[in-house]
Amino acid sequence: MVFTNQFALTLEVTRLLPPIKWATNQAGNAIMSHARNLRQSGSDIVVEEDLANVFGNCRISNSLTSSFKTIVTKSTSGTTLLEGIMLQGGPGPTVARAFQESSYFAMVVQVSLLAWTFETSYLATAITEALRKRLEGAPSSSVLPMSPDRQGILGVIRACESQTSAFNWNMMLDAVSTTLGYEARRAPIDFPQFVLRGLLDMFPMVQTLPSDRLIHIQIPVGEEIQSGVSTLVVWAHHLLDLTVLVRPRGWDGRVTKDIRFGGSDLEQVFIEEAAADDETFITLLDSQREHLLTIKPEPDAEDGLIGSIRRIPARGWGNALLADAMSGFLAFRKRSQAVIEDLQTVTSAFAFMISKNLVKDDTERIIDEDAAKMRSKMTYSIDRDRLLQASRFLFDNSCIRSGEIDSFVAQYSFKALDKCLPQPPAFEVAARAHPLPAKSDRVVEDEWDQTCDCAKRLSIFLIALAHVENLEDCEDLMFAGDAFGVMSEHTLAKQLDNWNGKDALHIPDDSWLQAVAVPLLGHRRYVWNLPWGRTCLISDRGWSAWIPTFGASDPAYIRAGSVRLGRGSPCRNGVWKIGIWDSAPGSLQFMADPRRVESCGQTTSLRCVEKVTLDTPYCGEGDDVFIVSARMRLHGEISNQRLVQRVGYKELQRYLWWAQLSKRCSHGSRMPGNIKLTMGCATIAGFGHYLENILERILIYLTAHNEGARWLALATVPWLSITGDSEAEAEDEAGDWRQILLRTSDCCFQCAIDQAAIQPGKWFVIL
Repeated sequence: MVFTNQFALTLEVTRLLPPIKWATNQAGNAIMSHARNLRQSGSDIVVEEDLANVFGNCRISNSLTSSFKTIVTKSTSGTTLLEGIMLQGGPGPTVARAFQESSYFAMVVQVSLLAWTFETSYLATAITEALRKRLEGAPSSSVLPMSPDRQGILGVIRACESQTSAFNWNMMLDAVSTTLGYEARRAPIDFPQFVLRGLLDMFPMVQTLPSDRLIHIQIPVGEEIQSGVSTLVVWAHHLLDLTVLVRPRGWDGRVTKDIRFGGSDLEQVFIEEAAADDETFITLLDSQREHLLTIKPEPDAEDGLIGSIRRIPARGWGNALLADAMSGFLAFRKRSQAVIEDLQTVTSAFAFMISKNLVKDDTERIIDEDAAKMRSKMTYSIDRDRLLQASRFLFDNSCIRSGEIDSFVAQYSFKALDKCLPQPPAFEVAARAHPLPAKSDRVVEDEWDQTCDCAKRLSIFLIALAHVENLEDCEDLMFAGDAFGVMSEHTLAKQLDNWNGKDALHIPDDSWLQAVAVPLLGHRRYVWNLPWGRTCLISDRGWSAWIPTFGASDPAYIRAGSVRLGRGSPCRNGVWKIGIWDSAPGSLQFMADPRRVESCGQTTSLRCVEKVTLDTPYCGEGDDVFIVSARMRLHGEISNQRLVQRVGYKELQRYLWWAQLSKRCSHGSRMPGNIKLTMGCATIAGFGHYLENILERILIYLTAHNEGARWLALATVPWLSITGDSEAEAEDEAGDWRQILLRTSDCCFQCAIDQAAIQPGKWFVIL
């Protein structure tokens, strides 16, 4: 039976495999409850049923069914982020339903593979277009449902993707690529949209009539054209248990030996890589090789490839990026392990050098040039052991040694990170082992310059990983394969383009969350359009990255600029989101102001005058994010004061970034709690916007032993307007700007004051 169009084939599939009628066989209350759960997770009951009626016509192989369910079920996890908000990983309502019904399970597994391979927005567009074209030619009386909209399909894709992210499809994709003779990192995984459209009906037809139906896919290949054969083989053979015959064509255009996947001598799918100028098509044939239906790309439409994304394990991710960036370089032709190790050391040395010149950026507070000069004092250090641990993780090389890195640092210090740097020995020898005509020196020099540029960008990732508090929990994390282009927009990358190796590099508080977001959200073109001034957590593909100011920890226990990574997406009362943002900034509203407590010559003690407790956080909802803020309750006796204040968690991180932590002293808790204030010191208490009649250089906030008061003081002092008791002092705007010292528990009262006093400028000391 020859089909006149794809709708006729779709109708035949429907006749052989009746549509799913899940909803009509369930009690009304159960239907509504499940629909509500799906909507809260970002999916939709109607769209899921529509997709199950397409993908659910296929049968998933028994072996894959068992392993998929086992792995996904074991990934169930839950981490408390805030009171009421969990980081939820593993099966949600979509997958839980799929584990009970075979048709929905078939849909989830196939969408999981496609979502792993393709960028979700491109995939949603391709499926939407495929479902629309399937219905072309349908009579007005057709009983087939209309295709769902793209936004609904995107919601289902993301639900399947995040809830099944523990299943690593790379193992199958890489195995197929190896069998076909491709390098895993260069395996062709893209394929045209019209092929996807044809397979939606041809796969179930071939599974139903395996001895009487054959799919023939012919896709031209070339240096810039991909066939998607790896993805197609995994889909057809590993998922659907079909026998697949592949006729590969090498990059030189020559046809190589046919490769069969499956034990049957009778293949159900034949994939032929054709010459670059050959025709592209997908055809359904019967056992007599009669063409039943052929689908080709429309000549007047942009029926191109579905945009894919290559996933690479985070551990060792740096090696893949180096290999991609240096593909074709003279020094990299033989893939010498010595060259690779040299480049790992170069990148690590760059990171060590950069980390010594980082300065906390607080331009939001700067009001004049004199105050701006004080920023040079806001340096912060990154622990060498953390940098070394990050380097070993990034390159999956436990043999990287700090001594070797230091030897490179000694040669590169105080120099621009460009081609003028000495080339590492293995790189230089390997490059010159391939002599070229007269311009070979220029070629080697240009390649070394590009290598330095690659190492600079990769060093930013290395420093970011050094800020990840729980790197040991990230063994299963996958990063995007191409992130160098996106990384060029990072604030540190822009400064490094013209860095001389000496000047300070100014870094805002969210630099490392942004750097981690690039490979985590690498497929998203709008990564830099996120509202970073409000972003507390980002989530994608079943993993999240967030700032550590959630919870009730004392600010001194939180490492400035640190990031946490974990499996799961933020969930609250069954509602799943892809991010957490601060509520509107500037929510602090005081009806009273802070006041002087003690002055020079008076005795003060280590205490908290106005106590503050951390209340249940505020949590609201945006379109696809939670909106949150910390709530702080004041317990003072000042009349008219607003007792509950709100401040965002991203704001709290920024205020913590602007503060310096006191250094450990030798006295600790052995020093007496009472001290006599010296000249230029005064204590203050209370919270507000203005502080009047203050001349002292060092103002000491009496907030000791109270986490809430210390946080609120951090949020208040950057904006506190201070005036003296004279007209000249009142007009001195620079007098408002003060640096902030946050006392830690390993520093005594007196030493905290002394550490501020020994530095220039005016200071707040938060006890």
